[in-house]
Amino acid sequence: MTQRTFPSRRAATLLVASASLAVGLVASPANAAASWESIPVPESYASLSLLPFDSQNGYARTMSTCIELCGPVAPKLWQKSGSTWKQLKPPTDVAFDTLAGTGPNDLWAIGRKHVGDGIWHVHRYDGTKWSSDMAPDTKRLEILDAEAVNRTSLWGVGNTRTTNTIWNPTVTHWDGQKWNTKTFTDIDGGFDAVDVRSENDIWAVGYRDVSDQVADYQPLAVHYDGTKWSEVRLPDTPGDRNGLETMVSNGPNDVWVGSLEHVWHWDGTAWTRRDIPAGYVRSLATHGGQTYVGVQTTKSGDPQLLRWSGTSWVAATPPTGGNHVMQLTTSPDGAMYAVSMDASSNSYLSRLAPPTAG
Repeated sequence: MTQRTFPSRRAATLLVASASLAVGLVASPANAAASWESIPVPESYASLSLLPFDSQNGYARTMSTCIELCGPVAPKLWQKSGSTWKQLKPPTDVAFDTLAGTGPNDLWAIGRKHVGDGIWHVHRYDGTKWSSDMAPDTKRLEILDAEAVNRTSLWGVGNTRTTNTIWNPTVTHWDGQKWNTKTFTDIDGGFDAVDVRSENDIWAVGYRDVSDQVADYQPLAVHYDGTKWSEVRLPDTPGDRNGLETMVSNGPNDVWVGSLEHVWHWDGTAWTRRDIPAGYVRSLATHGGQTYVGVQTTKSGDPQLLRWSGTSWVAATPPTGGNHVMQLTTSPDGAMYAVSMDASSNSYLSRLAPPTAG
């Protein structure tokens, strides 16, 4: 997944943002000389989720972290053009928990205005005006993640509320004219993340509810080959609540998925556990063909950014200024973006340029 933000279930894609980052180095064979570039954030002391397109353009969602002193606050939507952020004022019914799109004139905003009302909205922005609500099912279908392939193709995943206590994983696709929705009625659970490599190579991951006990949520992954959806079963982790919250695919034989505490790798034949040495998994992304994990650290000195070396996770120099890397995302031009957070609820936004040949 590269062209969308991380909503709440990827628990930590709504991050805190403030100030700028100093330059750091990520030493990798693909781009040993690349350095982190500091990027101004649209709003200080606010959670941030980012949808970048290239070095000049992107969108972001912020939510002030000043709640107790400031009272109720509403999220804000921002558009980046060059080095400048401009706040957008969508119509009152537009919700933007999740952002997806292919460019400045093609933005999808998905979410609900009020947590308690259960009404989900889908709107589209062409750079000038907003569409009317395009949600396929405002009452039962919760779209928790989405990725735009092009202007006529958007894939969304989430769950359909079958009853007050039962949810079923659901995938919905906008083909430019209508929604086509598939609900996995034989599975109790939901999808939390989608990654679209092509229209014939799509993964949706989330959780399977295997009992009435909250701790018995288990990993769920399904794959679409252009014709059918097939579950690619992961081993259960009894006693753990291990719904998958993040993923990235480098192709059908190189897929990485993560829950809060575990990482699995799919090699086209089998899943293998590749857990990180310490901390919590917050985000997975690729840069220059290599896989990275953004880590919420649990003790001082632990690495907050890891890279898979081919045999193990190794520390990569993170964006400076925070103790945790809470969001990683790769833009269409190959750059990797990071939002990091420190213990004082300040966050920092930075960019690692696309790798250069040689």
